[in-house]
Amino acid sequence: MKIGFIGCGNMAKSIIEGILSTELIEKDRIFASAADQSKLQKYCENIGIHACENEKIATLCDVILLCVKPQKFPVVLPEIASLLREEQVIISIAAGKTIAYIQEQIGNQKIIRVMPNLNAKIKQSASALCANALCNKEDIKIGEKIFDSIGKVFRVDEGEFSAFSAVACCSPAFSFMYMDALAKEGIACGLDTQTAYAAALYSVKASASLLDFSDESPQALVDKVCSPGGTTIEGVKKLEEFSFEQTVREAVHASYLRDKEL
Repeated sequence: MKIGFIGCGNMAKSIIEGILSTELIEKDRIFASAADQSKLQKYCENIGIHACENEKIATLCDVILLCVKPQKFPVVLPEIASLLREEQVIISIAAGKTIAYIQEQIGNQKIIRVMPNLNAKIKQSASALCANALCNKEDIKIGEKIFDSIGKVFRVDEGEFSAFSAVACCSPAFSFMYMDALAKEGIACGLDTQTAYAAALYSVKASASLLDFSDESPQALVDKVCSPGGTTIEGVKKLEEFSFEQTVREAVHASYLRDKEL
């Protein structure tokens, strides 16, 4: 099997490095293309894969990952459409570009759509995956293996992609903002900068782990830590006063609507 990447930005590199770390295929069976040939050549030489053009990937590779921005699809897809063979598997990681849209551009191909997130950089991406009816179980298994190499794969219906993206792919930014706010107020209350940021990071990370291992709901754990008359409940009251939950939900919904527009 040969795998090709059309587009070699940060996410593509995370996927390539995940594949290599799990030894899914050999280095000499991975191909990549990009607009900036000089940067591409340097990257490919450093890790031992092949740098090439879009056309070579379309004719040579068994699995082709479309890793360019959605805005590039109207240019890239017509460029490769006539070169594709029916047995090839096309995997798109573009936000907002549906399987139906891709089929309109390249014809009846085996198409898998995946939505990974930033945490692919540390092999902890939450990735949504769906496929069209032309994909068989083996095709889907290949897609799952590729994205298992950078985290956890969730099989969802394509109609759920926008919601998944808003919850799993946009939320790292929301989480970073939350931790930044925790640390900044810790500094304002007297902690040194290093301790404030380290404490915020460790506490949030540990809280996520606790929830993962617990059989209780997030709200049940909130209730457990909020002793009557204690410090935590005062903070929770302030979050409620300023509509913390509603603000987060509106942020998720705004991201969901934007994904629908793309």
